[in-house]
Amino acid sequence: QFSILISSILLSSSLFAEQLQSPKTAVSALNTAIVVKNLNDKTIFMQFHQKDIRHLKMSDLSMDQAVGLKGKDGNIDYAVFNPVQTYQNLQGEKRFIVRLEIFEQDNGQINTGHPSRPKVELYLFKQLSNGQYQLLSRSRPDLDISGSWGDSHLQAEDFKKIHRVGQDQMGLIYSGGYTSTGSHSEFSSLIVLNERGWIEEYPFGISEDNSGAYESGDPKLAGFSKEYQLKADSTAPSLYPIQVTYSSYGKMDWRDHFPKNGSTELLKF
Repeated sequence: QFSILISSILLSSSLFAEQLQSPKTAVSALNTAIVVKNLNDKTIFMQFHQKDIRHLKMSDLSMDQAVGLKGKDGNIDYAVFNPVQTYQNLQGEKRFIVRLEIFEQDNGQINTGHPSRPKVELYLFKQLSNGQYQLLSRSRPDLDISGSWGDSHLQAEDFKKIHRVGQDQMGLIYSGGYTSTGSHSEFSSLIVLNERGWIEEYPFGISEDNSGAYESGDPKLAGFSKEYQLKADSTAPSLYPIQVTYSSYGKMDWRDHFPKNGSTELLKF
């Protein structure tokens, strides 16, 4: 489901002004000594992106809980702070996920071309006894969450499906897809919310058909689909394996290699 915010709210530049007045601080990517007083947008942007905050006005998009950030080639990106998500880890302790989406924009409009998508940053925190929040881990700087048409395939509802994915890990699975030259593909990825080290992503499984060229009922319609199952395995060294089963139909002739009907693969990470 693709969505673009269309509310029209006046720009607030208070965070930009505060950035100019505050001292610069270097932040290590995995410095778990980082402690913040709260998890609001201003605190998070100042902690992790202070030196890159820039003044930005979007044409029809809200700057409420959003800032401009220095991007590639001197451009200014549109960075959005999403509502904090929570879950309980395997020890029953509450954890907090901050999700930032950083969109490329042009003249106040988000780039919405077919391959365009925001860069997603994830930060995992725990709450201390004094009410403040300590950083446990964050996504790799090169994490590449899939997306298209200017939006990310990783959505807020995916964080409601966080579950055990390994001996000591919690995580979630999200899916996305795209259509190109008549071929429609869908794929899935496992996000592992490691409390030590990086938050990792593991893509797995793909389904594909030619529904971009043929409608339902057309004898030329063909493709394959997948079903997957996380296999709880007490002998797994870390993450549980995922079993993927493929089903196919019709004559698939638009590329050379397809999974055989009924074939399975056990993916170990």
